[in-house]
Amino acid sequence: MNTIRHGMTGFHIPAYMEEILTHNYCPYFVRMTIVREGDSYRLSYRPGKYEKLNTAALDTYRRAMLIRSVISIGEATRNYLIGPENYLLEPELIYSAANSTLAGNMKILFYPDIKKLSFPHKLMLFTERIKNNSIRDERELFSQFTDIMETGDINKGKMFLEKHLLRIENRTFNKAG
Repeated sequence: MNTIRHGMTGFHIPAYMEEILTHNYCPYFVRMTIVREGDSYRLSYRPGKYEKLNTAALDTYRRAMLIRSVISIGEATRNYLIGPENYLLEPELIYSAANSTLAGNMKILFYPDIKKLSFPHKLMLFTERIKNNSIRDERELFSQFTDIMETGDINKGKMFLEKHLLRIENRTFNKAG
């Protein structure tokens, strides 16, 4: 089984958060161990069947689904007292079973966010990192989503994505039918 290791200094992970992460109480994070030595940490992760998500292999629909799933996961981690402002949200830190973009098949590799950026701001940055600028429709879709995230309204962003996911599904169904 592969193990991923990271080290960090200059940040304090609260004891309750260490316990939640190391005992795998929150199913949305990759299994991990934390070793604290003074003011530094050694973080080790065991992704098991999960592999780093390949966002380059995703089409517009699956990229939109990924963002929708990341929102769901962020809301769910809040229920485990680890809100999205506490961890980095980068495409490289998303792990998935079989490159799936469904929330139930994804996990986040927890790495503390020292800056504690807001969730809407992280979603804007995440969207910019995964979008395919060579596809005009995708560029426009994610630009509109980013505009919504600038308002800070996560629910409005979710509804926007759901509406566009349905549109894409209907277009695909009509072409096939």
